[in-house]
Amino acid sequence: MKRKIRSGGKPASVIILAGGKGRRMNADKARLTVRGQTLLERVIGQVAPYFNEILVSISPGQKVHIKEMRRAKAGPSRKLKADREGPALMIEAKTEPGVRFVEDEVPDLGPLGGILAGLRAAGNDVCAVVACDIPDAHIPLLRKLAKAAAAADISVPVTKRGQFEPLFAVYRKAVIPEIEDLLGAGERSILPLFARCRTERVPLGDADGLRNLNTRKDYRAYLDSLR
Repeated sequence: MKRKIRSGGKPASVIILAGGKGRRMNADKARLTVRGQTLLERVIGQVAPYFNEILVSISPGQKVHIKEMRRAKAGPSRKLKADREGPALMIEAKTEPGVRFVEDEVPDLGPLGGILAGLRAAGNDVCAVVACDIPDAHIPLLRKLAKAAAAADISVPVTKRGQFEPLFAVYRKAVIPEIEDLLGAGERSILPLFARCRTERVPLGDADGLRNLNTRKDYRAYLDSLR
């Protein structure tokens, strides 16, 4: 059994962001395939052994179609659940623990809205946030971020060039009121949240360790790298 990721000795949840329209990709990124799996399946499979709660944030009414995840040693098969009468789920996934789908309460709020919905639904105070278009979850970095979040509201990776990676970070429920204020003011960017909260910046030595698939070019290059 994999050692669970914890923060300050307490269990953590993971929120996988799978909503959005994928305008630059011109496709639903969660449904793109990599080695016979969708990106969403791939990310779930990578993070599932390390968290006791997995939430998948989706857009209101978003249809989720994922095949059975083939993880031979993952424990008993459990049906995926949907919060707020979300889309009908079509599979039984061999995953430990169960996976819940959480719809954004308001459409078109971007990743900030997805993080808010996930934090509200989470059973744990500390939540790792992972975008489904980051195809290779960096588990050691998630451990480091969770450790840093024990004394902060947010822990976020920062590249050598000073760029934040807000969609591979750890957030506490304490940030919920700040997110609500930002969204209420019409703000959609996550970056202003860091100045409003106790934020721990974690240096990201190798930027390639968090590869994002934002465009068709990125996607093709990633598939080529796997070959």
